[in-house]
Amino acid sequence: MAGHNYLSDPKNPFFSLEDDVDDETFLRNAPVRSESAGRYQNFDNDFTQTRQQLLQRKKEIEERTVQSSERSVSLLRDSEQIGVATAEELIRQKEQLQRTEKRLDDINNTLRFSQKHIQGIKSVFGSLKNYLSGKSLDAPIPSTKLSESSSSGSVTSPALSNTLEQVQSNINNSYSSTIIRGSYDHNLEDVKPVGDRITKVLEQNLSEMSGSLARLKHLAIGLSEEIDSQNDLIDNITDKTEKADIILQQQNKDMLHLLKK
Repeated sequence: MAGHNYLSDPKNPFFSLEDDVDDETFLRNAPVRSESAGRYQNFDNDFTQTRQQLLQRKKEIEERTVQSSERSVSLLRDSEQIGVATAEELIRQKEQLQRTEKRLDDINNTLRFSQKHIQGIKSVFGSLKNYLSGKSLDAPIPSTKLSESSSSGSVTSPALSNTLEQVQSNINNSYSSTIIRGSYDHNLEDVKPVGDRITKVLEQNLSEMSGSLARLKHLAIGLSEEIDSQNDLIDNITDKTEKADIILQQQNKDMLHLLKK
C-alpha cells in the first residue's frame, strides 16, 4: 500500500486529483493520540485527591486529640475541686474530733475528782461505823484507786492545712495563666497557621494536665496522712470513752454501797 494514491472520485465534484495524498503523507500528518497525557493527568488528579483526603484525616485526628485533651483537663479540674472539698471536710472533722477528745478529758478529770470525794465519804462513814461498833480506827479502809487519765493533748496538724493552701494557690495561678494565654492566643489566631495553633493548644493542655496530676498527688499524700492521724485520734477517743464509762460504773456501785449503809 506504500506510495498508493487515493484517487479522486470522478463522480464527486468536491474531491479532485490535486487533493489526493499518498500513504506516507497521510500517516505522517495523522493527529497524535493524547493517551499518555491523559494518563498523567489522571495520575495527578488521583494524587491530589489522595493528598486532600490525608490532610482531611489529619485535621480530624488533630481535632479529636484537642477535644480529648480538653476533656481530660476538665476532668482533672473536677478531681482537684473534689480533693480540695474533701480536704476541707477532713479539717473540719478533725476539729470536731479534737473538741470531742477535749470534752472527754474534762469528763475524766471530773470523774477523778468525784472519785476522791466518794473515797472521802467512804472514809467518814467507815470511821463513824468503827467508832460506833468499838472497832479500831486503825483498820485500813478499802478504796478504789483510779489511774490518772492521760490526755494526749492532740494539736491540730498543720500538714493538711498547708498542703491545701498550697494546692489552692497553685490551682488559682494555673487557671489565671490559662485564661491569660487563651486571650493572647485568641488575638494571634489570624496570624498563626492552623497547625501551629493546634500544637500550641495541645502543649498548653498537656502542661495543665501535668500540673493537675502533680497537685492531685500532693493532695492525695496530705489526705492519706490526715486520715491516718484522725484514725489515731478516733482510737484515743474510744479509749477515753471506755475509761470514763468504767469509772462511772464504779462510782455508781460505790454510791449505792454507801446508801445501803
